Amino acid sequence: MDILKASAPSMVSDLEKVVASVASSKKYRAVCNDTVRRIAERELAHRGSPKAAAKATKRRLHQIYGGFEQPFDYDLAYQQLAAVYHAGSEAAILAASRKLLGQHSSTRERLPILDQFYAEILAITGRPASILDLGCGLNPLALPWMDLDGGARYIALDIDTDRIRFLNRYLALAGLAPLARCQDILSQPPRDEADLALLLKMSPSLERQGAGSTRWLLERLNAPFLVVSFAVKSLGGRDKGMPDQYKRQFSQAVENRDWLVEKLVFETELVFVVKREQTGSTAGTFAAETDDQDG
Repeated sequence: MDILKASAPSMVSDLEKVVASVASSKKYRAVCNDTVRRIAERELAHRGSPKAAAKATKRRLHQIYGGFEQPFDYDLAYQQLAAVYHAGSEAAILAASRKLLGQHSSTRERLPILDQFYAEILAITGRPASILDLGCGLNPLALPWMDLDGGARYIALDIDTDRIRFLNRYLALAGLAPLARCQDILSQPPRDEADLALLLKMSPSLERQGAGSTRWLLERLNAPFLVVSFAVKSLGGRDKGMPDQYKRQFSQAVENRDWLVEKLVFETELVFVVKREQTGSTAGTFAAETDDQDG
């Protein structure tokens, strides 16, 4: 017992060293502290030394975040959006939104199908009065295609603090409450109630952090409709058998659940719309079940 008490301060100190090292890097300075801490804690347990754990944590963050990011000028983007919203031209708003959506890999892939994407999803779910968008990226900029009522609530969650600040400014500009927030959904699953929860191209990233994390999260969401989507090609444009792989992955996530599932196949995205009678309520932090894959 005395040994355990003596070692505890050292472990806390080592964890803080790893978190501080990652947070001080230019590439990951904007990442939600809870995300850095969750990954750092796991890597420190595997690696032992703070230096090795910091390096491994950055590698993990590249896999789930950094590898998909491009430089984005949030101030300039807001100025461009403010100009078209204040002018009140619907065509100009759509054009400016498309241009900015093209500056992130995930939403850029959706541009060819954007006119169909939400129309077909909402034809199944109905028009929601509230949306919970998990790992949202720049997806809230697609609001003009969602045809929401003026009093709708759009709750956008992401791990990039700079992006969250921009999105709250944008939501206010679009006439909605600024409900975007930085949140690590694996250490703190959202308890917000919503008519529709979006998990767009997030499942592969979640599964890299722990097998079964998609199912774990879906069971905890408080929404009668869930939309889970997958890219059908890699960032390099290759198929690599991704649709079949993701069909199997999604089947495991909803296995033995009494949920109705409708599949939508688009040119660049595979979408599953889930309807369920009961909403999630189980709290807790996801415990990763996979072993370290990076050696």
